[in-house]
Amino acid sequence: MIERKISYKTNKLSQYITYIDIGACEKHYNFLPLYETSKSTYKNWYRDFQLYSIGEQILTLHYYLLEYNSDGNLPNLLKERISTNIDLLNKFNLKWFDPSTPVFKSLDLNWEDIENEVLKTKENEEGIRTEIEFNDGSRICFLDVDRIQSFYVTEKEYVELKTSINSIIEKLK
Repeated sequence: MIERKISYKTNKLSQYITYIDIGACEKHYNFLPLYETSKSTYKNWYRDFQLYSIGEQILTLHYYLLEYNSDGNLPNLLKERISTNIDLLNKFNLKWFDPSTPVFKSLDLNWEDIENEVLKTKENEEGIRTEIEFNDGSRICFLDVDRIQSFYVTEKEYVELKTSINSIIEKLK
């Protein structure tokens, strides 16, 4: 998978920082790739789960941890895997999410109405946006596709995130 990059700055005076798009999906649990015993085996769910974007994976894991930590109803096999690795999962969750909400701690532009926050745009000759300015003064320069809605991490964070998520997925096996 080729990583999509953007340059982002928080205001006119700050410097652009390169971020990597890790993907995302609707934050409501109905849209997450959840393991349901009535629809699939754990082995099949696990195989498919590895193919999702990091954004979808971390949202799903965050949901499961919220459920687990609130004594929610999880399928037994998944609950067992989480129990075995709860310290690692909780550490991961605290690093990347507000513990009680689906708010991602890095650059979270995964809002349904994010386009409504765009104040100004610059476009190239083909009419593709190359830069946008949000109402709060922050800006994105698109280095390829001009899609906004997603989760992003800095290039430095990306290596750590990818290593952590791969380790967690391996432990869920």
